[in-house]
Amino acid sequence: MLRRLALLLSMLSPVAGLAQAAGVVQISPTAFGPADCASTTTSVSLSWTSSGTFATGDTYSIYASTTESCPVTGTPAGGLIASGVSATSASQTYPTTETLTRKDFITKAGITTCGAATIHVCVQHWPSAGTGGTAKGTAKGTADLVVSPASVPVNVSVAPGDAALYVSWADGTDSTVAAVSYNVTAVGSTGTQTQNFTGVTGLHRVNSLTNDITYSVTVTSVSAGGIESLASAAVFGTPKPVDNFWNTYTGTPGHREQGGCGGGPAGALSLLGVALALRGLRRRS
Repeated sequence: MLRRLALLLSMLSPVAGLAQAAGVVQISPTAFGPADCASTTTSVSLSWTSSGTFATGDTYSIYASTTESCPVTGTPAGGLIASGVSATSASQTYPTTETLTRKDFITKAGITTCGAATIHVCVQHWPSAGTGGTAKGTAKGTADLVVSPASVPVNVSVAPGDAALYVSWADGTDSTVAAVSYNVTAVGSTGTQTQNFTGVTGLHRVNSLTNDITYSVTVTSVSAGGIESLASAAVFGTPKPVDNFWNTYTGTPGHREQGGCGGGPAGALSLLGVALALRGLRRRS
């Protein structure tokens, strides 16, 4: 019964025999910002995987638009990026020799004013013997045009480290755009240090600072479109040397002890002797 139903459905659908498994287009970068709307020097790379049987003379056509439309038959919505691309295999990359600029890519998607949008890319595989505008297979993917910054970080706090500061913060609520990274800037009398941290909020170490110098620390967020937020409210921190057991018993300045167990190598040997004596007592007890 199920086999008969499947056969009936395939007869009712005129394109069922033409459709191939949907392929995927990968777009690099996956997000664009205002600078990309005018950039004629930076490029875009498209790569895709589709399915089907390939023959000599087969081609690909590539379209971009702000509406999701990648039909099995007919012409997709949006602007034509390229046609007649030699379809040599199911996995290919465009461009191969020339350059597809980001400005051209955004313009061909129908975006004339640089506003937030999702750009849809459709790749169609055209058989050389195809007639009537029938596509043999399709692949599609999306990229986002982001024109707003992420939220200004809040709740910034600083703790001292040795020639470093440990900085933590939280995401603000003044924007719905997600942050993909954060810039932490520490300004002191000896100079400025900025480090970028990708991903999540939390505790991060800012290195290459000078001990006993007070730094003003701010944090900014960076959106997927490369837009940096305003800086957080400044907080202050001072890197400090770390006092630990090794520093204490090897005579590091700050906690140097004289004589007894703290007397440099002799003190360390005294501690070792005490430990061995205690071990012997435990064995005899």
